[in-house]
Amino acid sequence: IAPWGVVEKRNELIGKNKDVPFHTVAQPRSRFAALNKHHAYFLLVDNGTVGKYGAEIALRRKLEKFISHQSLSGSSKSHFSTPLVCLVIEGGTNTIRAVLEYVTASPPVPVVVCDGTGRAADLIAFVHKYASDDGDLGAIEDMKEQIIHTIKKTFDVSSDMAAKLYLELRQCIKRRHLITIFRCSGDRGEKPAMLDEVILTALFKAQHLHPLEQLTLALTWNRCDIARKEIFTYGQDWPPGALEFAMQEALELDRVDFVRLLLEHG
Repeated sequence: IAPWGVVEKRNELIGKNKDVPFHTVAQPRSRFAALNKHHAYFLLVDNGTVGKYGAEIALRRKLEKFISHQSLSGSSKSHFSTPLVCLVIEGGTNTIRAVLEYVTASPPVPVVVCDGTGRAADLIAFVHKYASDDGDLGAIEDMKEQIIHTIKKTFDVSSDMAAKLYLELRQCIKRRHLITIFRCSGDRGEKPAMLDEVILTALFKAQHLHPLEQLTLALTWNRCDIARKEIFTYGQDWPPGALEFAMQEALELDRVDFVRLLLEHG
């Protein structure tokens, strides 16, 4: 979902049922951006602005809200709605604002930040690293000038705008428990986590989903290993018959590992 007003050669895309050759490399001196060739579909949002980012934010938020109210598995028997997670890859100044809105929403939306992808993602990951679990931001305040300078340089913005973005970053990190950092390479000697594992675990921790909702999610994504580690923990009490729907789903979806796991738990 992208703003129409920033797309390179957008007027060539106007029409119905027509094929258009499109170069996915932006012109070096152009203030417009080329569409990313790694996406299969685009929804381009026009609010009348040209060369300005952010036109798509309101529509995307409404679309996300609509999707989140749909049934998780597509089954009429499942009454669980679809949980949301925000995935941050690189990003500009609007990304920091979006993350703040997600973590302060009601209910809050967990955020997974891909460290090493550049700009907003790397700034959030850096600040996250120096904030303590108990919400103490003293270490970040000590580096305030350095962080503001980095923001100014990263986004090529004024000192005032950089100071404003610093405050937004600070507000984001106050809800540190809702932000998970994904690093493509694991810590030295450790096997790196897979992105789907990080997203699922972030959802489980941040949204306080019912264990049956967690199980439906793990089933949908076919991650029996995560279900075993995060859901079927010691002391988890399942009401009589609670797992029958999950077993039916596992059988219908041919999830052999889940069938074994559910048999283990009676």
